[in-house]
Amino acid sequence: MRFVPVRFKPKASVFKDEDLGGVNIVITDRSQFRSVSTGIEIASALRKLYPTEWNVERYGRLLVNGEILAALTRGDSPEAIEKMWKVGITNFDGRRASYLLYK
Repeated sequence: MRFVPVRFKPKASVFKDEDLGGVNIVITDRSQFRSVSTGIEIASALRKLYPTEWNVERYGRLLVNGEILAALTRGDSPEAIEKMWKVGITNFDGRRASYLLYK
């Protein structure tokens, strides 16, 4: 993936008509792109770069996972956060296995 800097003026939102900077994320290989990991990396970087402006309350709606949100808020590393959800996935896969009709 590549990050391309952009300038834009939103037509709606609290930043309506303001000249803003941001990035476009260009996915160069869909089979290798990990959207959730990328999102956690970006959120973690924003927390480090802009600790006073970082608004954690808005991430809860996106994550819908209190444990992961708490880890981001604490400043846990993206690697540690990924390990947390992998444990959850493994546990879910184990519980789900007996309900699958086909393997």
